Amino acid sequence: VSPTTSPAKQNGMVVEVAGPVVIQYKDKKNREKDKKMKNDCYCWICHHTGKMLCCEKCTRVFHIKCVPLNEEPDDDWICPCCAHQEQCTKLGDKSKCCRTNLARMLPFALDRMASSGTEAFQQPVTKEVAPNYSDFVHYPMDMQTLRDRARAGVWTCTQHFLDEARWILHNCIIFNGGKSRLTALARTVYNVCQHEMLEINLCPDCFLNACIADKDWFIKPCKKTHRLVWAKLRGFPYWPAKVLQKQMQQIDVRFFGQKERAWIHESNTLDISEEPPAGNRNKESGSNRVASEDEMNKYVENLKKVGRWPIDMSKVVEEREEEEEDNKSVASTDNANRKKKKDKAPVKEISKAPKLKISSNSLLKDERVNNAFKFEDAELKVSSTAKPDRVPQHSEKRKKYRL
Repeated sequence: VSPTTSPAKQNGMVVEVAGPVVIQYKDKKNREKDKKMKNDCYCWICHHTGKMLCCEKCTRVFHIKCVPLNEEPDDDWICPCCAHQEQCTKLGDKSKCCRTNLARMLPFALDRMASSGTEAFQQPVTKEVAPNYSDFVHYPMDMQTLRDRARAGVWTCTQHFLDEARWILHNCIIFNGGKSRLTALARTVYNVCQHEMLEINLCPDCFLNACIADKDWFIKPCKKTHRLVWAKLRGFPYWPAKVLQKQMQQIDVRFFGQKERAWIHESNTLDISEEPPAGNRNKESGSNRVASEDEMNKYVENLKKVGRWPIDMSKVVEEREEEEEDNKSVASTDNANRKKKKDKAPVKEISKAPKLKISSNSLLKDERVNNAFKFEDAELKVSSTAKPDRVPQHSEKRKKYRL
C-alpha cells in the first residue's frame, strides 16, 4: 500500500493510509487530533495490532484487554505511563522515583546498558541499513538519543526514563519479531536498565558514589539513613551490614568490607546495638570481620558528625507512612477528576499489519546475547504504595552485585 498525502472518504468515514496499516477515524476532528499526536499502531504491551485505546497524553496505544479494562472507558483516558508521570509531578520531591540529580546518574546506567554486542541499539537506525524501518517503527529510540537527553536533564523520574528506554525493545519486537536473537539482546538491555533504575531508587547516593569509584564511598552518610544490622549467612559468622530494603520478612543488605549484597531472612539479623553470638570462624574470616567492623565504626563516626546517630527508626517509619498516604490521596484525586469528563476516549481501528520478512541486511547483523547481565524481565515498580507480589526467592544464598 502506498501512502497518500490527502485523506479520502469511504462509507462516510475519513480514511488515511499510514505506512503498512490503515487507520479509520469517525470524523475529521479526531483525525486531525490524532495526526498531531501521531499514535503508534502496535500495542505497548503485546506489540500487536487491532482495536486500540489511545492515550490522551502520549503516542502509546493499548488493547483494552492488555491494560486491562473490562470495557471501553467513556471519558478521556491516559495510559499507566502518563498516569505515573502525573503522580510524580504532584508529589514532587516526595515521590520515590524522582531524583533531582538524575542527570548525573543516568550516564553510568547507560554505560552498563551498552555492553558488548549492543551495537545495533547504540546509534539511530538509518535508511541505508533498513530502508523500510520507518514504515513499521513509529517512535525510533536508541541509546545515543537516551544519552543526549539524559545530559540535557530531560528526565527527573526513573520510571519515565525506563518507559523511554522500553521503546528500544518495543521497536525491535515489531521490526524483527519476538523470537529474533536481536530481540533477545534488546530484552537483556532493557532488563539491565530495570536493574539500574531499581538501584537508583534504593539509594541514589550509594549508586552515584559507587559509580564515581571513591574509595571511601561506603562510609559516607547518605540522605537516606540506612539501618545497621548484624547479618548471618550460612557458613559465615554474623557480619556488619547496611539495610537497603525490606520485602515481607526478607531484608536486602550490603555487607561492610567487600560490599557484597544478599537477601537475608529477618530472623537471621540482629540490631547493631546487640552483641552477636560467637560463631565458628577461622583466622581469615576473623581478620576480615575486624576490618569490616572498623569500616562500620568509621561510618558511625561520620553519622555522628552530621547529627544522625543514633538512628531514629520511629521517624523513618513515620516518613514512610506519610509517603504512602500521599500516594493514595493523589491516586484517589486522579480517579475522581477523570470520572467528571464526558468525552469518549478515541479508539483506533487498525487492520492487521502484513507480516514482515527480515532480510539479511535489514538491520545490523545479530550478535550473540551478552550473558554478563541476566535479570528477571519484570515491570519496574517504583510507586511508594507498591507492595511486593512475592517474597524474593534468594533465601540465604549469597548474591553479589558489584558496581
